[in-house]
Amino acid sequence: MAYPALELGLGSYSIPSPSEKPIPYLATVFLFIVLFYAMGDSGPNLPEINPLKPFEFTNSRRMTEFVQQSKDIFLHATATFGKNPYRLYSEWGASVVLPADFIHELRSDPRLDFITPASDDSHGYIPGFEPFAGNDDSPKVVTKYLTKALTKLTKPISEEATIVLKQIFTDKKEWHEMVPKDDIIRVVSRMSTRVFMGGELCQDDEWIKASSEYTAAAFGVGWELGYYPRWSRPYVHWFLPSCWRVRRLLADCRRILKPHLERRKVKKSQGVQFDDSIEWFEEVYKNRKYDPATEQITLSLVAIHTTSDLLQTVLIDLARNPELIQPLRDELARVLPAEGLKKTALYNLKLMDSVIKESQRMKPVLLSTWRRLATADITLSNGFKIRKGQKIIANNTHMWDEQWYENASKYDGYRFLNMRSTDEEKYAHLVSTSSKHPGFGHGQHACPGRFFAANEIKIALAHILLKYDWKLPEGCNPQPVPFGMALLPDPTVKMQIRRRKEEIDLDSIDC
Repeated sequence: MAYPALELGLGSYSIPSPSEKPIPYLATVFLFIVLFYAMGDSGPNLPEINPLKPFEFTNSRRMTEFVQQSKDIFLHATATFGKNPYRLYSEWGASVVLPADFIHELRSDPRLDFITPASDDSHGYIPGFEPFAGNDDSPKVVTKYLTKALTKLTKPISEEATIVLKQIFTDKKEWHEMVPKDDIIRVVSRMSTRVFMGGELCQDDEWIKASSEYTAAAFGVGWELGYYPRWSRPYVHWFLPSCWRVRRLLADCRRILKPHLERRKVKKSQGVQFDDSIEWFEEVYKNRKYDPATEQITLSLVAIHTTSDLLQTVLIDLARNPELIQPLRDELARVLPAEGLKKTALYNLKLMDSVIKESQRMKPVLLSTWRRLATADITLSNGFKIRKGQKIIANNTHMWDEQWYENASKYDGYRFLNMRSTDEEKYAHLVSTSSKHPGFGHGQHACPGRFFAANEIKIALAHILLKYDWKLPEGCNPQPVPFGMALLPDPTVKMQIRRRKEEIDLDSIDC
């Protein structure tokens, strides 16, 4: 039955009911939904650095612009707004960007949630993305077991470094090509997997390949999903072939890991003891059900990706600043024979520590390493109010600002070594966090694995410095590449590398 006719001057027009012609009504409802979510909650009354344009009803344009120009957008925002908060739209959705000054004030505020925004922005609620879901148990494994085991992990990490560098960098004494983007992640994957999963699995190329492919695919699809409105993602993923592939790759990881777990179960019944992350997760979960493959990939995501990124960056920086290489070798030749390749010796590699921290300052893994969700209204010391449910971030561009660092745009490998002689000494260490250098985050939720990462990078770098020469091709000047919130080492860079005669034999030094 039609609704009453309308007199429109050109004759009468009868409006059909929804049951007669549902499509126009459904289209109208859908349009209202799109408009509602596209415009969304405007949040606090703050300026927005990349707002929607008039009659722009999707975030596609500004998402694309941010992915391609994120670094410039952050720098422009800092120049425009100074030390005032502003709003931003990125692959993390709508956020309020706070000045770095407030990171310290909020560093351990219990009203700020770390896990929820990290999981949500990584689509941990979508099938196939379970390793990104986030929980309280993975950090427990790191803090309760991994960090406490650092002293006894030096030897297996160093042993694996010897094996994998010989395989990947080779012992060729002639210059040959090395691709950091590919080769360094293989090195770090092997070293990390030796610790996390034991000698058998770190030699399993099928597991290394499957877990690496899953990680790369999940990150890539994550960007794709970011173009869809948040409300639509729990539905649209069912129709995306890229998401089908992510689920298939995760299933492959579970399939490959299963026989290893079954063999381990038999050995444990025979009295064999294990001390790796597979066992640590068993201890943390006890009798609760969990997915070992998911947990191992989660551990790999936060360990291998960030560590390989930083090691790539250091190698590129040293190739661009070769005058640092011999002092670093001299430090190794002085410290390691006297103290052994131990945790205390790694601590005393102070120039190396400074070089790594300076590389992280110049190129952090993300343009924002501090992200939280407010679970209650919060009033800052300057009177600014953060509303409950608001996502807040702080960007890292202040690490290149003269107000924070002298000669901030210049790479100085001695910067943090010299800082050890000032009243800022406690902030000079690689593993130290602060609002001035939040490379590992800052506060209660600073990266719990940074102590392991620091040791692993130092061991890898010690092997590379003593055993290899490397250089950039003539005229090559690699620059970091922004990709949304990520700040990547130049993925196109290639290096020349060759074996050299080391000053000391690392493999014979006591661990």
